Amino acid sequence: MQRIYEQLMKDMGLHAQSSYPLESCGIITKEFKYIKCDNVSSDPKNSFILDPVALYTYEDDIWGIVHSHPGDENPIPSDEDSPSTVFDEYKFLVGFGTKYFIYWRHKTIDTIIYEPFEVKHLNENNTLS
Repeated sequence: MQRIYEQLMKDMGLHAQSSYPLESCGIITKEFKYIKCDNVSSDPKNSFILDPVALYTYEDDIWGIVHSHPGDENPIPSDEDSPSTVFDEYKFLVGFGTKYFIYWRHKTIDTIIYEPFEVKHLNENNTLS
């Protein structure tokens, strides 16, 4: 699982860096492969909207959704990232370069929780609450 994690981190980081200064976005499949997607936001320097065609194409094979915060030394989720967390079926990641965070909405306290993304998160049975 470590090799899969390392490849995933490399692929996400390279995509984020190659898209700089725009936000990149992509899908992580259930096999933990990173799929680059188009950011169709009208303001891609400050936000992302994952191409709906990619969502449709991979709808049955999505483990998570990733986007970047370009050049941010501490790329934690922003207030704008909160609405997407209503989709419990996906994991959400944000980051840049070699630093990524996994985040989710904690239903009991109605707030976003995040932590550094690590190999342990690739466990398919992992549930975040």
